[in-house]
This record gives sequence, C-alpha cells and structure tokens, in this order.
Amino acid sequence: MTGCYLGIDLGISGARASVVNATGRPLGQGRSARRAGANRRFEFEREPLDWSLQVVEACRQAIQEAGHPRIEAIGIGALGPCPVLLDRDRRPLGPSPLFSIDGRAEPTRLALRDAHGLSDETLGPDHVIPRLYWIREREPERFAKAACCVDAAGYLVSDLTDALVIDPITLDDHAAPGLPSPLPSPPTRPADAIAGGLTPGAAERLGLPAGIPVTVGTYDSFVDIAGSGVTEPGEACMLLGSTLVMGRVVENDRCGEGMRLTRHVGKGGFLGGWTSACGSLIDWAQQLYGPAAFAAAEALPPGAGDLVMLPYLAGERTPVWDPDARGVILGLSLANDASHLARAAIDAVALSAMDLTRRLTTLSGSLPGFRVNGGGARNAGLVQAIADATATPLEIVAHAGEACAPAWLAARAVGHRLEPGLDRIVRPRPENSRRYEELFEIYRELYPRLAPVMHDLAASVQPPRKIQKETE
Repeated sequence: MTGCYLGIDLGISGARASVVNATGRPLGQGRSARRAGANRRFEFEREPLDWSLQVVEACRQAIQEAGHPRIEAIGIGALGPCPVLLDRDRRPLGPSPLFSIDGRAEPTRLALRDAHGLSDETLGPDHVIPRLYWIREREPERFAKAACCVDAAGYLVSDLTDALVIDPITLDDHAAPGLPSPLPSPPTRPADAIAGGLTPGAAERLGLPAGIPVTVGTYDSFVDIAGSGVTEPGEACMLLGSTLVMGRVVENDRCGEGMRLTRHVGKGGFLGGWTSACGSLIDWAQQLYGPAAFAAAEALPPGAGDLVMLPYLAGERTPVWDPDARGVILGLSLANDASHLARAAIDAVALSAMDLTRRLTTLSGSLPGFRVNGGGARNAGLVQAIADATATPLEIVAHAGEACAPAWLAARAVGHRLEPGLDRIVRPRPENSRRYEELFEIYRELYPRLAPVMHDLAASVQPPRKIQKETE
C-alpha cells in the first residue's frame, strides 16, 4: 500500500483522527469524546493531559480501521486560543482556559486594554495575554513554575515531538503591541512546516514507527479552511462546527464591521469572523426540546411561531465581541410548542450567518458562494436554512466533519497537494430568503437594545476591577 497521512483534530468535544490515502480518500476514522467534568469549571477549561489521552485513543482507532498503513506525515489542528503553561521539561502546568468561553479574565482584559490604549481588535476576548496576567495573579505558585506558553496545537506538537513551536496565526493571539506577555512564546514556524519527528515514546503510544514528520499545525478552523480548498484571493469558506467560522481570502487590508483580518494557510489575508455558538447551540436545543421537535421544525417556515432568537448563549465574538452578551428568545407565548423553539434555534444560527455575510460583502464585494466544511454540514435542515438566509449557494465539501483537513495539511507539509472534492451544492429558496429578510430587521435590533441590561446582569455577578499599566 502507498503511503498515507494521519490527521489529528482536537476540538471542544474531544479528539478526532483520520487516515487518508495519497488521493485524499479517508481509509480510517477515530474519535475520543471528552469525559464529563466533575464540576462547573470543566465547562470552560480542559486538562492538556486529557487531550493527550484522547489523541492516542482516536489515532489508534483510525490507524486500525485503515489497516495499519505506512504513515508519511502527521497533521495537527486544534481548538484555540487555549494557552497551555509548560515547565522547563515541557510538562503542562494545570488546565487550559477555553478562549472567550472562559470569561473569568474579562475584567483583566478590559483593564489592560484601557491602560495600554489598545482596541478590541488588538486585544479581544479571545486573547491569551489577559489570561496569563489573570493566572499569574490568582495562582502565583503555578505561574512561577512556567517556562513558556504554547497553545493547544503547540502542546500536541510538543507531546508528540518534544519540539516547542508556534505558528504565525496562533502567535497573533499571544502577542499585542506595547503589552509585554508575562511568559515567552516558542519560536515561530509556518503551520504547514514540519516541527519534528515522532519521538519513540509518542510512537509507542500511537502504535507507529518513530521519526514520522509532524506538522507545526494551527487552529483547527484555519486547517479546515485550507482543507476546504480555500487558499486563494476571492475564495470563501464557512465552517459549521461547535462555532460558526466564515470569511474569504483577500489581498487588501480593509477591515471593520466587527470582522477580523487574520493570517491563514495561504496567500493574502483571511477576512471574516467566528461566533461563539453554532453546533453547540443546536446540541443544547436538541437536548431541551428533543429530536422529534427538530424533525418537525425542519418542515416549518422561518420564524414559525413568531419567534426570533439571539444565539449568544456563550457570549459572542463576531460581530459584537462581547463575552457578557446572552441569548434571547423574543416573542414567546402560550401558543408556542417545542417545534417552534427548535425552529427558532435553527433560524438563530442562520440569521447569525446572514449577519456575517452582509458585513463580509460590505467589505469585500459580492460572494458567488461558500465552501462549507464541519460536522454541521451533515445537518441538512441547518444547511438549507443558512443557504436561504444568506441567499448564497453552499458547496458542501466531501467528507465534511471528518478529520481529513489535518491529514491534507500533513500531505502539504511534505510536498503532496490534495484537492478536496464536493459532496453537493445547496441552493437558496427565494421564498424563505424573503422571510429571512423580514426576520433580520428584528434580529439586528436585539443586541443593541438589550446589551445594557445584559451588561448589568454580568456586572451583578462579576464586577470589574482596575489594573495598573504593565511595563517592560
């Protein structure tokens, strides 16, 4: 058998792995779901050592299912920003906070932002530096043992190769102009470069030969964007995972509208945004209302039951960048049933995508369509709703939601390009697009009008505090 590639995708819900052959076809899949936490802190932080165990379990499953082929390279994609403190022996020092889902450092961020005259674009709710200050103040003994800070992808690379690296995309969330980081970052290497070879210890755990090249890797969303074939200017991508990520590759530096311009694995920059809840919102609603309600909801029109939902159940990143934002269901009455509430959750994600699409087209021009990847691409009702709301065709990538993209990154790193295929194209339905236009007029007013009371609620739980300006 010719050589194959192993991809590792570490997300909020656990680790996935995929083995693909030289044409990009999946041969084996593996998954290790996260274990339930013992307390509420598990909802916004993770133990890196648990990540290691999940990766081993997922990889062994994928390799076994693929028939133990020869692995040419291993690709890494991981959730983030999730800072991991390492000691001098590269051992993790305690749990890693989950980007803006963990809002405990938000008062620290706001104080640092104001003290250093930084913008929310530069020092946003996801940024790592405020979390490091927060940890240093509250856990000084733990912090004193730290030699450096990596992110989740960097931790996996270190665990597999003993190499300490960080990619340029991730580094942007670990550095800010004029604000020194309390901990150094490791050397920077491109995401599609080789960080090092699989150590004998890691090789034994995975059941593979030592020395297999491992990529530097980066955030899973950017690996998935590249794995969807979106690397050239003008191309656009949408990722339907626990969160929603969408944007397009651009050659200029125009930004605004609550969007972000970042590096990516390819030419130019990536102009887009990422929300705090997408698939996680649908999962939450399904647990509350049940599968039958969602099956019925797919047959209902947008706005059924006269409900409009704001999907900010985990705070929100793009476009408002407010971790204190909260979800809202407007229009509840005694006439509503579970199917109406399920439809409102579907519509909330669709309206969120519509909001970001409009901002994106304002900045970069019309969009002929999106390449769509992620586990949510398998949810036919959700995908159709998003196509209707955005009035844009959606090209669903083959094998969406599987950990193929990190395997394709591995192939890219050793000079072998794989092109993703398409599973289907979902086209908007004009009658539903018109209804979403009506709903959007209400949707876009909800946050501006309710933000003050959301912030009052947040302040009653965690009042802000002041921080002095840090110096070199």
